[in-house]
Amino acid sequence: MTIHDAVRSATLRLEAAGSDTPALDAEVLMRHLLGWSRTDYLLNRHQPLADDTLAAFDALIERRRQREPVAYIVGSKEFLGLPFQVGPGALTPRPETELLVEWAAKWLAGKRDKAAVDVGTGSGAIAIGLTHLAPAGSLRSVIAVDPSEAALNWARKNAAALAPDTPITFVQGSLLDQLPGPVDLVLANLPYLTPEQTDSNPDLAAEPRTALVSGADGLDLIRELLADLPRVLATDGAAILELDPSQAETVAGLARSFFPGATVGIQPDLSGRARFVTIDHLRSPPGS
Repeated sequence: MTIHDAVRSATLRLEAAGSDTPALDAEVLMRHLLGWSRTDYLLNRHQPLADDTLAAFDALIERRRQREPVAYIVGSKEFLGLPFQVGPGALTPRPETELLVEWAAKWLAGKRDKAAVDVGTGSGAIAIGLTHLAPAGSLRSVIAVDPSEAALNWARKNAAALAPDTPITFVQGSLLDQLPGPVDLVLANLPYLTPEQTDSNPDLAAEPRTALVSGADGLDLIRELLADLPRVLATDGAAILELDPSQAETVAGLARSFFPGATVGIQPDLSGRARFVTIDHLRSPPGS
């Protein structure tokens, strides 16, 4: 059996198990096992596969058939071109969240010494990604908050490996409770799924439920964050929240109620679906 034959056979097994990306999953797991880049794989995939390597590959495929995330199996997930360590206890970074960080970095353009907070940091992808994309001199500090010590352990590991000389402070806590304010920029990818959405998707079973679900309509934590945001957000600051497309209008309405003088926008993801709500151009308080 060649490497290509093994990947093709594994693709059929994953497809039968309900994987949304069976061919990609099989190839990624094979390349992980062999330590190959995609170019290596394309050039050498017709080589014969040793029996012991095939057995190891079959074991990886079986883990994926049981819906363990590929990122957990290989131990990493790329985000903004950076290899983040991931595993049980932290949500795997999603590609759409890269747009959240890119929006924040653009907002920082031309600004100096701003303080940012990443609410619900998980593996640290947003906080660390922002330190890489932010224009030089625009960030004074980044605070990364999460209620889970397990998630913060992953975030600290990633910061040590990917951003050892950046001003990131990790704080265990709920939302903005630990922040006296003010901060200039708030980024939040909070849990926003409903129990039904999570229960109907077996690919989410291995990830921490508390990082996915937030009340009956998925908005409990987002409502709580928006209610406290006026306390800590600087009058010339901004915020961006990731959410489910079905929630965009509701969350934008909530944002306008808490920040009546701000520009509230709805930003799309790469598929054109409403994915982020932004708050910007805050009006200074009367008499300021």
